[in-house]
Amino acid sequence: MGKTWRWSITVLFFLLAMIISACASSEGQESSTENGQGDEQNEESAENEEGEAADAAEQEKTDESSTSEESLSFADIPDPPTDLDGLIDYPAGPFAGIAYEDQEKDIQEALAELPKLTGEPSNEEIESYWAKLLSLFAEDFPDPENVVKKWRTLSFGSPEADNPKLQFKENYNVEIILDASGSMAAYAGSKSRMAIAKESITEFASGLPEDANVGLRAYGFEGSGADSDKELSCASNELVYDIQPYEKDSLDQAMEKFQPAGWTPLADAINLAIEDLKEYDGEYNTNIIYVVSDGIETCDGDPVTAAEELADSDITPLVNVIGLDVDSEGQKQLKDIADVSDGTYTLVKNQDQLMDEFERTQNMASEWRQWKADAVSDVRQISVDRMQMIRDFRGEWADGWQREYTTFSEVFDYLESNDTISREVKTALYDLRDERIDMTTDYQDQIFDDLYELKEKQIDKAREEIEDKYNQQTDS
Repeated sequence: MGKTWRWSITVLFFLLAMIISACASSEGQESSTENGQGDEQNEESAENEEGEAADAAEQEKTDESSTSEESLSFADIPDPPTDLDGLIDYPAGPFAGIAYEDQEKDIQEALAELPKLTGEPSNEEIESYWAKLLSLFAEDFPDPENVVKKWRTLSFGSPEADNPKLQFKENYNVEIILDASGSMAAYAGSKSRMAIAKESITEFASGLPEDANVGLRAYGFEGSGADSDKELSCASNELVYDIQPYEKDSLDQAMEKFQPAGWTPLADAINLAIEDLKEYDGEYNTNIIYVVSDGIETCDGDPVTAAEELADSDITPLVNVIGLDVDSEGQKQLKDIADVSDGTYTLVKNQDQLMDEFERTQNMASEWRQWKADAVSDVRQISVDRMQMIRDFRGEWADGWQREYTTFSEVFDYLESNDTISREVKTALYDLRDERIDMTTDYQDQIFDDLYELKEKQIDKAREEIEDKYNQQTDS
């Protein structure tokens, strides 16, 4: 019995040992299998992470190397000019005419909106970036044709004034067509554009001879810039000061009738000016019209066609178009108005520049008054005045390229310091700027020489005509 029991216990322990050993082996195999699968998953995960990291690094490298084509597709940017006509026709940028330090904050805010251009961008990307910067800071280079046209005012009444518009007439009339649309409320320096215009007109009118007439037409001064007010605003077009000699109180009251408000019916204003002056036939009247505006036609009219009709009318006016702190689109339209009316166009940024333009007409009026008193024009003085105009033109041209030179230097330094452009890009932009400056200075010298030669020829011709008339009189 005891022996049997001990044998049974031995067998039982043996069986348990076998079962435990088998279980341990099975668990080891399962564990080994599970560990193998884990290693494979870990390896696959590591490979995926490495691939994603490589893709990210490649993308970052691509981003750093250049700005995407989309980010450099600047809309409505004109190509940089390559010749004299292009240089003159290129619209002045919004920061033109003012030194960098006087508008530094506004410039830096504009630069902050530009995309980055770092790494190794293509030449096309750099040139596109340069075109964008030029559209912001390009100066307004005056047209030498304007100088020649303005010379005519110095020939006013002289022997070489073969243009009937410039010959002395019995009466002298000036009408100012003034933009009173909502944009004239914007400030140009410390004053609104409207305040600058009104003060300049008052000063101009007060300086005219007592027997000269002056009139003022304002347009776009009712309603607002909202679509719902378009019809009302476009219909607001009034001769607020009739064609008559200057009278301070009456003109002051006329100025109070309007403030900048709505849309811009420029074409209608030009057409109505023909009606304003229709009784002043060009045969017996010297008629001068000023168009002072800060923007384009917005009332669906065609001011260029209207200007052609004005030039062809019986009033045969001398037309002077002034863009008051106007944008590039407005500059183009106003230049076209001046061209088709055989007039002059001038961009002004402040009150002093506006008064300079009005002053030319005051000088003409003084010549007219002297003519009525039987005064004789002095050709020698005309030559001196023309030479001064040539110097002024060259000075204005030089001021423009010198301001560009300095401004672009400041802009490039600022962009690099803010990591917007790389040093390599900055160097390439400097090269493009220097090419433009070289072109500008070359044309400056060429124009100066051409204007001087033309002045001498015209003055010599005037002297010959005077001598011929004198000889005819003495022979008789």
